[in-house]
Amino acid sequence: MKNTFNIPKTFFGFLTASVLFWLLINLSKEYTTQITFDLVYTNLPLKKTIIDTPIKKIPLLVKGSGFNLISTSLSNNLIKLDLEKINKKKAINYYFLSNKLRPEIQKQLKSGIELTQVLKDTIPLKIGTLNSKKVPLKTDLSITFQLGHDLSKLITIKPDSVLISGEESLLKKISFLKLAKINLNNISESSKISIPILKQNNIKTNITTAEINITVDKFTEGEIEIPVLVKNAPKGLNIYPKKVKIIYKVGLKNFNKINKNSFKIECDYNQEKNSEASYLIPKLKKSPDIITLIRIVPEKIDFLIHK
Repeated sequence: MKNTFNIPKTFFGFLTASVLFWLLINLSKEYTTQITFDLVYTNLPLKKTIIDTPIKKIPLLVKGSGFNLISTSLSNNLIKLDLEKINKKKAINYYFLSNKLRPEIQKQLKSGIELTQVLKDTIPLKIGTLNSKKVPLKTDLSITFQLGHDLSKLITIKPDSVLISGEESLLKKISFLKLAKINLNNISESSKISIPILKQNNIKTNITTAEINITVDKFTEGEIEIPVLVKNAPKGLNIYPKKVKIIYKVGLKNFNKINKNSFKIECDYNQEKNSEASYLIPKLKKSPDIITLIRIVPEKIDFLIHK
């Protein structure tokens, strides 16, 4: 046979009241404990910048009633440090002495909280002179094209440079900024892509993204015959052949823009004479930007001198 215990409701009432009285008595007592506060640095002088990441939190040993300590630990605690009162060590190195900060920190604590000790002897900072300069942007692209397609123009970046600002010694180490890496596979069409500028620690930029312009065209192979000119030719010089064939690759859109006037082939007799060669080397002296040279046929020009 089971026994049933009937506990009066008044018992729970007395128990709750007892716990509340115990809490009130204990939370009214004074305690000493450690609480961590967030640091905020104020009044940074114009044309100055904080280098590296400064200390963002500081542990304090504080004394107060249980009520005040719980309230403080649960709230968003900020301690402001005035940079106009910082001590300079040398060059870019500065520091706050904790024992000198005590009166300033005490003023910022809630009423009923007493600062017992700053649990950090010094708070170091690096502060440098703020400067700026312009640097170029560089892409980090990996591109593959569909068969028969290629770039018809050089890839352009807009803007091609940015203004950066930061501490003088840091700026001296930076000659360019990179865009985020991007992979483009099997492309056959032109495109414009916005790409983030990679961030540098403690360096600010006037913009955060740049646009790259990729112009793609379907390419075909062309060939054209061009007469050979000889520079520094002696009297009675005859060459063979008198024309060479230029084989090139060009985008379909620009194919009809190519003609004989687009190229100039030249040999320098003095260069070959000095090397004691028995032939001349045809060199491309003029060509349009819209083509990719494949080869010159033939690669050697025979010559005779009739006296």
